[in-house]
Amino acid sequence: MTAISGSTAAITGAGSGIGRATALALARRGARLALADVNEAGLAETARLARSHLCDDDHVSTHLCDVSRRGDIEGYAADAAAHHGAIHLLVNNAGVTSAGRFEDEPIDDLEWIVSINVWGVVHGCRTFLPHIRAAGRGHIVNLSSMAGLLGLPRNVIYSMSKGAVRTFSEGLRAELRSSGIGVTMVHPGAINTNIAKAARGAEAERLQRLGALQDGVLGRIVMRPPEAVAKAIVRGIEHDRARVLVGPDARLVDAWARLVPSRSGLIGRAIDRIS
Repeated sequence: MTAISGSTAAITGAGSGIGRATALALARRGARLALADVNEAGLAETARLARSHLCDDDHVSTHLCDVSRRGDIEGYAADAAAHHGAIHLLVNNAGVTSAGRFEDEPIDDLEWIVSINVWGVVHGCRTFLPHIRAAGRGHIVNLSSMAGLLGLPRNVIYSMSKGAVRTFSEGLRAELRSSGIGVTMVHPGAINTNIAKAARGAEAERLQRLGALQDGVLGRIVMRPPEAVAKAIVRGIEHDRARVLVGPDARLVDAWARLVPSRSGLIGRAIDRIS
């Protein structure tokens, strides 16, 4: 079990959504925060909200960082460690998505997804792990997705990237078993964040229209709030859970993958009928 109070947590993608909700949840439990994002305005707002839960404004630092760039993450880790003195927790949350058939997807968009969703996690773990070891204790949280449990049609590369996060996290957890450093992978279902609004790909407009609906009644009914994921992340850290599923849809996909593996073609045919 990892104590959160008194720890310092580095969180990527902290400018909105799950990253912001996680920052606030950890701040309420007494964690110092090293927040990173490419969105400077969003980052500043998260920092403002987090400081209202902490006794010292200096317990929150902000860092502009593109997780697809190794140099950015290396600078982020060095600056965060220098500011706070130690890093105990890492939440690799930053992520993006796309929509469309694999053959129709622009190759630049595919590389963009992998550079953030996969390399962002790898760079984060590789760079922060020595700092967490030096602190003597800690925990790493990697955000996967329900799409990481089962290959989803018209989200092939997104599924691949999140599946890579899943298997990477499983292996890393096993490697670190005797080190006192835990690793938790998180598989959210449909969460009301901005990820769909910023989607790329051949069918990006479809996802963006869905993103616009999130702000209405549909979003509140069908999608879970980012705070649900933040709560699950806190539980995962505190109880050293290997993986956490968030939402009934994530649990359904997990059951499907276990009971009828390699049958995602049924989902593909269903999507084709309603497209």
